[in-house]
Amino acid sequence: MPGEARHFAVVLERIVRRALDQFKDISESDLNRSLALPESNSAFVLATHLIGSAEYWVLQLAGGHDVQRDRLAEFRAIGTGATLAARYERWLAAMQSLLPTLPDEQLDRVVQVEPSYHPSLDETPMTLRDALLHAIEHCALHQGHLELTRQLLGYAPAGAQ
Repeated sequence: MPGEARHFAVVLERIVRRALDQFKDISESDLNRSLALPESNSAFVLATHLIGSAEYWVLQLAGGHDVQRDRLAEFRAIGTGATLAARYERWLAAMQSLLPTLPDEQLDRVVQVEPSYHPSLDETPMTLRDALLHAIEHCALHQGHLELTRQLLGYAPAGAQ
């Protein structure tokens, strides 16, 4: 009987929808503009990296989808908010059709993570549960980066109008 992964889905959806709110009303030029801060990223880059990682950690590792992620390209990405928002909505739909149906016993399955993506400090094999927890942690981190970037671009906090 599915249960635990359903909770992961609720948290991931909340985080990703908040991230979507951060960039959906930003002008295209601001969305792609780098901040005048060392080693900062544009809102588009942050949002692209967030969803790229979510696709990998959730759809590929939990669902077996081949997402063809190019992590380095995420940090050079430019584009439109509409295209990015559509990608977010596709991910949300795919995630919601996958995670709530995932049997709890699947969460103990060991997953094969790209060596350069491995987020743990030890050599312990990563379970699917670990991968989903990492997805939550990583998405929340970059959602916060998006909030700050939005404000540094001169926009009011999302939903504050």
